[in-house]
Amino acid sequence: MLEHKEGDNIAAYDKMIRRSIDRIKDMRALIFDLLDLTKIESGQASRNIEDIHLNEILRNSVASIQPMAIQKDIGILVEDSHPVVLKADIRDIEIVMNNLLSNAVKYNKPQGSILCKISDTPTEIMISIADTGIGIGEADIEKLFGEFVRIRNENTRNISGSGLGLAIVKKILNSYDASIHVNSIPGQGSEFIVTFKK
Repeated sequence: MLEHKEGDNIAAYDKMIRRSIDRIKDMRALIFDLLDLTKIESGQASRNIEDIHLNEILRNSVASIQPMAIQKDIGILVEDSHPVVLKADIRDIEIVMNNLLSNAVKYNKPQGSILCKISDTPTEIMISIADTGIGIGEADIEKLFGEFVRIRNENTRNISGSGLGLAIVKKILNSYDASIHVNSIPGQGSEFIVTFKK
């Protein structure tokens, strides 16, 4: 662009500018993911453990991801029949929910849907994020939670990301002795289920 290879017509540079902005956004996301990962691994992340309302956190996460969902015409439904409280640091749970919801939008199909559920039993609290997206092969599910892992195939080549989001989610959940399970069918969608012990 500095050499004005496209001449003086500003519109001719639109594609280059958009690509540059996308790369800057990717770099910014990578920096924040690296900061989160470093804090978790170094034990420097200060935590404020308190009773947090999962329903409210989920609805806030849905609201923040809604603009991206609207661009792809993806509907998001939340099912939470009663208030569920968890003892945790609110920032940790926001990171977990934001990552799972962001992926559910990014790897979904246009005009797809996302179903978010919060439920509990006397011994467990479950958060489920299910999408109607491209799905994940069984062999790739094993790799999902590694650092800098991005599943590469025809369906994912134009989807950006740092490859750190799910690694961060897994490390946070490990620190709460919580688990994450993935059910997925290629071409039909994926469900991520997080389980906390009470």
